[in-house]
Amino acid sequence: MRHMEILKRGISLIALLLLSRGALYAQMHKEDLPVRDTLPAAVKTAVREKEESLPGTFRTDMKSLQGKVLSPVGENDPVKFAMTRPGVSGGAEGFSAFFARGGNLGNNLFTLDGVRIYGFSHLLGLTTSVPSEAVSSMTFCVGGFGGEQGGLTASHIALSTADDPCENLQASASVSNTFLGASIEAPVVKEKASVRLAGRWSPFSLEYKLLKNGFDKAGQMPSLQLDVWDFLGTVNWQVAPKHEMKLTGFGSRDGYGLGFPGTDYALGWENAMGHLAYRYSGTRTLLKADISLNHFTNQMEHAARVQGDATRLLLQSQIQELTCSVRAEHALGDGNWFLSEGVTYQQKRMSPGSAKQSDAAVQVIDNVPFTENISRPVLSSAFVEMNGNLGPVSLMANVRGNYYRNRAERRNDRYEGFAAEFSARARWHIRETIGLEATFDNRVQFDHTLEGTPLGWSLDLMVPVTNQLPPERAKQVYGGVFASLGGHAITLGGYWKKMDNLVYISDAMALFTAAASGWSDLALVGKGCSYGAEFLYEGRKPEIGMDWTVAYTWSRTDRSFPQICGGSPFPARYDRRHVLNANATWKGLTASLSLQSGHWETVAAGQYIGHLSEEDIVVEYYSHPNNWQMPLYFRMDLGYQFVFRSRLNATHPLEQSLTVGVYNLLNRHNPSMLTYDTGTKTWNLVSLFPIMPSLTWRVSW
Repeated sequence: MRHMEILKRGISLIALLLLSRGALYAQMHKEDLPVRDTLPAAVKTAVREKEESLPGTFRTDMKSLQGKVLSPVGENDPVKFAMTRPGVSGGAEGFSAFFARGGNLGNNLFTLDGVRIYGFSHLLGLTTSVPSEAVSSMTFCVGGFGGEQGGLTASHIALSTADDPCENLQASASVSNTFLGASIEAPVVKEKASVRLAGRWSPFSLEYKLLKNGFDKAGQMPSLQLDVWDFLGTVNWQVAPKHEMKLTGFGSRDGYGLGFPGTDYALGWENAMGHLAYRYSGTRTLLKADISLNHFTNQMEHAARVQGDATRLLLQSQIQELTCSVRAEHALGDGNWFLSEGVTYQQKRMSPGSAKQSDAAVQVIDNVPFTENISRPVLSSAFVEMNGNLGPVSLMANVRGNYYRNRAERRNDRYEGFAAEFSARARWHIRETIGLEATFDNRVQFDHTLEGTPLGWSLDLMVPVTNQLPPERAKQVYGGVFASLGGHAITLGGYWKKMDNLVYISDAMALFTAAASGWSDLALVGKGCSYGAEFLYEGRKPEIGMDWTVAYTWSRTDRSFPQICGGSPFPARYDRRHVLNANATWKGLTASLSLQSGHWETVAAGQYIGHLSEEDIVVEYYSHPNNWQMPLYFRMDLGYQFVFRSRLNATHPLEQSLTVGVYNLLNRHNPSMLTYDTGTKTWNLVSLFPIMPSLTWRVSW
């Protein structure tokens, strides 16, 4: 389809802009905030144990990621961190798509303060849409899910902003050819209330315009417009010694336009979220109540002249969501056990694949109604969870019940049913330095993501559960051994996962045509299986300022659909058998390595002669989907950070850091996709990212 080829050219164009980038970035340095202490000693010990090294869970603060995970645009990116953990396979190079333990891209959940962010990619997936300056910590989970975690079958990236009011006024500004940004945090009432704000805007359009005016004298370069920005704000209020309120607001937009003589293309997505939370921290009870409003839109537009008439096609999908939840956690007995329970009510309005078209007779496209399929799913959930310690053994088990009803306008798109979920985990310290761990998950997901753009953009269509497309289900078992000695920690384990009701699009290109509103006719329902071994080694030598991480995964993932190859299994597209990621930091010097098996593409296995209207024609034969493996993926990154400290005045310190980074140090052209040239009838490997230097200047005061 021609306009998709144009979009691929647009990606390459943006990649060329990034080659000449030199970042100048200023960011506020935040001190660690004190943790409010309200529980007795036994309860505090149990809480700390519950937060440490849980099976399948990785926790980190955003400050510790600076300089350790280099993205193509040099941003501090939590998604890129998640892609270096065991059990995770990356999608196309440099983008946000990732696949956890054999799941699809749409089986991953991304939340901010507990609210789902549907469009979490920025700059076509090169970085994340949430400004990291305003984020305190992140948690990445691939197994042993908690009872409050719903709507996923593969993984959960949870970003959290600070819960406590800040004590001092702090501000920052950023200047680079990637983003212009600013952030501020300030106390409103000392030790009672504060506000934190952060935002970014990309100047790519201005840079491209200067490049075009300076080098395109013949006018052959297309016009390019980018509208990329984000905003995150929080208000923390300590109402009383045990009562807290927090208001979170988040918005982002990614808009891209390409203009050629006689035709224009545009695509984009945007988020808008508001969240109000109440917390009560008693001596033995923690109570949480939340309400949030969420809006997500993605769209694609094509304007051209057909037979002399101006035509315009706009494809759009929207999700509007209201969520209310209440959760309580109680310390039992001497504080070694915790009982949690909660309820959630969520209602949505979804209009996937809506389309409208206008011609020369219509002057304003907004006057043309959409051809859309509207669904109004409602999900009510309740869970109970118990976790605690029996001597050297820590245990967790939860059960979650879900009642789902989709009140769709089309009868075929309706669905009503009940589904239960169950998760458990155990960690046994056989000795002080060695132990065993295991998790089990039986998960259900009540929406499907129709993956038409596996690069990790936010243009994949998200559709509700219907009678034709029942809820996705996954059963997963993990078992392993862990050991630690001094500054060294090792985890080795294996998993097995079975997936049901997976959705496969028979013609992904048709998702972005006028037929998109009939997405249910393109979807096939099948199964998947994944199993593998995971290894993680982490080391630290604080006396010399050095730490390192090595993560390796061997896995095998397949798919099977009754309508394809008679139901015989075939490899999942991002079934990378070997994935190795390593990172080391020493006194400001950071080096990282990524080595992965190539992903799978579908190519013709042969040709034969057919007959049509008394003419011989050449017909290509395809053995099965994903029948050809791409070459090995290998990349090295390098960075170094210089730190300068001084003082603005007697009471305000000033810290500056200059970070030099190089993405893809060896300039290896790793193939990201496979395209077919209809003129030469040949397949071509496309590489997007050669060596990409970056320069970052951070200032804090």
